[in-house]
Amino acid sequence: MEIRKYLRLIGRWWWLLVVSALIPMLVSYYFASEQPDTYQAKATIMVGTSLQNPDPELGQMNLSNTLAAAYAELVRQAPVTEAVIERLGLGKTSEQLAEQIATGVRPGAYLLEIWVTDTNPEAAALIANALADELIRRSPTSGGNDPEQQEFIRGQLEELQVKIGNISQQISDLIASLAGLTSAAEIQDAQDRLAALEEVKSTYQNTYANLLNSYSAESTNVLSLFEPAAVPPWPLPSKTKLIVAVAGVAGLGLALAAIFSMEYLDTSVRWEGDDLQSVLELSVLGAIPQVSRKRALLSSNPLSPVAEAVRAIRTHVFLTRPDQPFRTLLLTGPSSLEGKSFVLANLAVAWASAGQRVIAVDADMRKPSLHELFDCPNVTGLADVLSGQGVEGGDFLSVPLQETGLDNLRLLSSGRPPGDPAALLTSPRFPALLESLSDQADIVLVDSPPVLGPPDATILSTLVEGTILVVSTGLTRYEWIQRAGDRLTAQRGVNLLGVVVNRVKFRRSYYDYRPAPESRHPKRRSRGSERAWLTPGEAAERLGVSEDQARRWCKSGRLSAVRHGLAWQVDRDALERMLNNM
Repeated sequence: MEIRKYLRLIGRWWWLLVVSALIPMLVSYYFASEQPDTYQAKATIMVGTSLQNPDPELGQMNLSNTLAAAYAELVRQAPVTEAVIERLGLGKTSEQLAEQIATGVRPGAYLLEIWVTDTNPEAAALIANALADELIRRSPTSGGNDPEQQEFIRGQLEELQVKIGNISQQISDLIASLAGLTSAAEIQDAQDRLAALEEVKSTYQNTYANLLNSYSAESTNVLSLFEPAAVPPWPLPSKTKLIVAVAGVAGLGLALAAIFSMEYLDTSVRWEGDDLQSVLELSVLGAIPQVSRKRALLSSNPLSPVAEAVRAIRTHVFLTRPDQPFRTLLLTGPSSLEGKSFVLANLAVAWASAGQRVIAVDADMRKPSLHELFDCPNVTGLADVLSGQGVEGGDFLSVPLQETGLDNLRLLSSGRPPGDPAALLTSPRFPALLESLSDQADIVLVDSPPVLGPPDATILSTLVEGTILVVSTGLTRYEWIQRAGDRLTAQRGVNLLGVVVNRVKFRRSYYDYRPAPESRHPKRRSRGSERAWLTPGEAAERLGVSEDQARRWCKSGRLSAVRHGLAWQVDRDALERMLNNM
């Protein structure tokens, strides 16, 4: 169940997941592709002379490894980098150059690798070699203290090697010539020369040993260039794909976290298909899917999913009390835009299409809408009846019921908005009116304001046989349903049948009743300034409908009007005749 819940959640927000992954991927690809190619050059330095020593000591080997790690840190420090910058004339700071340098130590080979990255391959190789040379120059036994002295010693060692070799050859030749001498004087002279050569050779050897000891007294701390840096022929592999993939995964992860957070914090009703049998212990009478048109009635398409859903709700209500069908039902909702009027209108059409006489009563006198759903005017209605206007002889025989154009279905619109709708609903005339309407119809459906708004819905729920609470997915919160249910059931005699879930998968913000601005209804002109025509707004005011509905009637020909450019002009006399015939 939990897996299916998360899968449904992902299916509902798949577009957000796609967008959240796609946008960072595109942005990262753009910036990554704008970056220039980079090249990397490597110079290798050998630390110590353990590899040249035929019998290296373990202590020297361990010390070489430690020194290599120390030099790896030293090469990125300011004294070395600043010296390289000055030598090569680089236009950058020591910190910027340090960011281009990477080092690595191979402990088993006592090698220090210096990697330099740059957008110019020649510059990368040049900087790497300069860093290696500067590091060698600064090592203690590589001429860092007195380079001229070290160079002199190296030259003297080379010269002594040549001299010792020459004397050794002279000694060998002189010993070989002794065998051919016969004169005692010649033999004595040769032996004297041999002794002199041996003495010179010994002197050379002692001098060589002393110089060599002075030159390599600290051979463990010797740096030598093992492999100079070459110009790299190819740039480094691009990381664009990796960067794009990481950006996409990060965006997807953030989107998932946001979705799960919203789901956790969102307490609105969610339709879970047939699994949702009740909401806060209130029976679910059915669900109506979302529709593309706000005013779509099932009479326009009796085979639509909305029509099937409404008929299922009608059947469910009938099965709630099959032995004694409901005669009066109230449809309301916790807030004002769950679509209660839309549900009521469709239920009225469903009952009427089944051959039952239906009267739809718009008791939402604060924000009426049934007359627009049935495309009827709203001149006189419930408010006029309850206030005593429009009733002849003190009875309800002349209740202004309007034909809706559908068989068996009539409408009692709300009438003009009264000053105190709640006072009219609490008058004795309303129960009497309901009884009179029940005698004229098989079922009376009453629309009301929201439960959590004015007290009208609470009053009406005590006067009807059953109440249906309409909720909307993604809009109605569970706490609203709980409060609405508690407010209704707290009244004696209220029969709360259950809830109807409307607009599955539909999301919109909470809306409350607000009076229409006065600017939307122009004031009537005085009789002396009356024109032969009216604007659609003025005609709408006379008919008690919205200006949009008046415009639709102009287009359809229901109102006698002519069009001049984008403006409609309604014939005043024709409108008066229409009102007189209602």
